[in-house]
Amino acid sequence: MRPNFLARLATALVAGVLVAACGGGQVEPFAPTRILAFGDELSTIEADGRKHSINGYKQVTVNGVTSDDLTTLDCTRLPIWTQTVAASFSLAFDHCLGTATAASGQTLARPGQKVADFAAQVAAVQGVPFGEKDLALVMFGLNDILELYGSYTGSNRDALIAEARTRGAVLGGQVNALAQRGPAVVVLTVPDIGLSPFALAQNSAGDTSRSQLISDLVATFNNRMSVELINDGRLIGLVYADIEVQNNVKFKETYALSNVTQAACLTSAALPACTTTSLVAGATATTWLWADSLLLSPAGQARLGLLAESRARNNPF
Repeated sequence: MRPNFLARLATALVAGVLVAACGGGQVEPFAPTRILAFGDELSTIEADGRKHSINGYKQVTVNGVTSDDLTTLDCTRLPIWTQTVAASFSLAFDHCLGTATAASGQTLARPGQKVADFAAQVAAVQGVPFGEKDLALVMFGLNDILELYGSYTGSNRDALIAEARTRGAVLGGQVNALAQRGPAVVVLTVPDIGLSPFALAQNSAGDTSRSQLISDLVATFNNRMSVELINDGRLIGLVYADIEVQNNVKFKETYALSNVTQAACLTSAALPACTTTSLVAGATATTWLWADSLLLSPAGQARLGLLAESRARNNPF
């Protein structure tokens, strides 16, 4: 009887392929109509369009020559990660419309915000209730890590690690709650700021324990948040921003980076005031990893944006 069973199975498989080819089994690609950005300065677009990275100028063409108009910033140039995701779905944030005539996205992310501020950002969303055509982008934790590190006394490391674990769990739970309200959620782990110019400057000669502590706080926070997430593939897509930054530092030539240890922006041009005309000698927006001592340049932001876009498109939302 087994040969007959195999024959019937083969026939059924062929029939299934034919149905799928005709559209009967096709999965509709995820096509959000609204995009929402939650988080801190890594995801913030200010009301005037400036980002907490390196900002670019509007380009003009005169007599066939294209150059920057140094009197006018263009918020669509040198985008941050949330903008990369939005543009891939032909959506535009309220604080940076570009050529769009209406906003299809809201920037709820604000500088200095921590996990404890996530709920208030969700409550501040305007318009229709959450639905399956919404895409929520989430990245919290930078300021939680900085707050914890700032309270380091030299003898309370274990307590700080435990608190990082707790806050990671809280974030994971809040991401789950948001996803269960309808939107597809793409959440990024905290970039490994233990590799940042800020962290490196915390070390004394020959002693890397300070930057290592920051990396350990980041890892603990991220690991606990990741474990907490609903892991069925339908509701939440996870992007490992910490690992991406680690790879950028370790394999900088592969990422076309020339500097992964110093800040590109002059200290006199504190973010979000930094532009392509306020960089240290030799720095560029696309070859240096860090904009200032803690925040990513457009080069680093672009990598996170591409990963987040891929997750949004390939997850079975």
